[in-house]
Amino acid sequence: MTKKTNLILFMLLVSQLALITLVYWPGKGKNQAATNLLPGMNPENIVEFSITDEAGKTLAMKREDQGEWQVSDGKGTAYPADAERMQGVLATMTSLQSQRLVTRTPSSHIRLQVDDKIFAKKLAVTGKNGETQTLIIGSSPGPQTVHVRPTAANDVYLAKGLTVSELDTETESWWRKDYVLVDREKLKEIKLENSHGSLTLQKEGDKWRLAGDDAQQELAGAPVDTFLQRATHLVVTRYLGKEHQGKPLDAAVLTLTTDQETITVTIGPEEKKDKNDGKEADGEHVIKSSASAFFATASAYQIKPLTGMKKADLVQKDEGSEKE
Repeated sequence: MTKKTNLILFMLLVSQLALITLVYWPGKGKNQAATNLLPGMNPENIVEFSITDEAGKTLAMKREDQGEWQVSDGKGTAYPADAERMQGVLATMTSLQSQRLVTRTPSSHIRLQVDDKIFAKKLAVTGKNGETQTLIIGSSPGPQTVHVRPTAANDVYLAKGLTVSELDTETESWWRKDYVLVDREKLKEIKLENSHGSLTLQKEGDKWRLAGDDAQQELAGAPVDTFLQRATHLVVTRYLGKEHQGKPLDAAVLTLTTDQETITVTIGPEEKKDKNDGKEADGEHVIKSSASAFFATASAYQIKPLTGMKKADLVQKDEGSEKE
């Protein structure tokens, strides 16, 4: 009986220990309240944040007085940041919560990559009140799941909804690519000057017509639509800074006028890239918009239709005028 009694008592002890572990082990409680990992921060009150990777490279973001964000590597010029991406990352950061406390033990920090010196990413966020909160982003045990430690404590949490790859430190990936973006519905006039001459289109009601002596010429629908599409949306390949020492931007001038503004884009000649594997890479054109403080480059694929555009390309051709 003694052995049997001891066995029963031992089994009861094991059960009690298992129950205690289930209830009190970090992150196991089903009713554990969610912990905000950036308390008091929201997308509207953040004015700066930086991302540092495991190699020490830092990406710096700053909100300008007008509300627009700029991005830099912390050493050079800051360039316009992609607004849509910024909204997404701000929403993700400020909504980070966890119901799973993984550990409070500093000795676990290196293993989980949330140590002060060994980490996947370090995120420092500053609010309008000047307060800065820093999160160390560590290893990822599963999809959209990372270990996170606020530097103010030793607590390590398991957070969902964030990946390390979202917080990359390549400046170019955060740039605003839409260098010229004008709503075609608001466009009233478009003028293009290049080596083939000058043409001006004006909108009357829902239709476009040539201005000046060519006003009576009938326009071809598809070519005009393609021209408007290309002229109102130019995507940059690189930002070049606020000064340009290269060739004059005299290949073409594009002027876009709406009810609210007039944007002038000067375009330089094509500059060929270095050959790759014996093949000449696509060229680029330096461009400068009056709506931007920065010179930039755009691909020849986008620009050639503008530098090569002729007035006759937009005019409806008579069947009898075509060569046999």
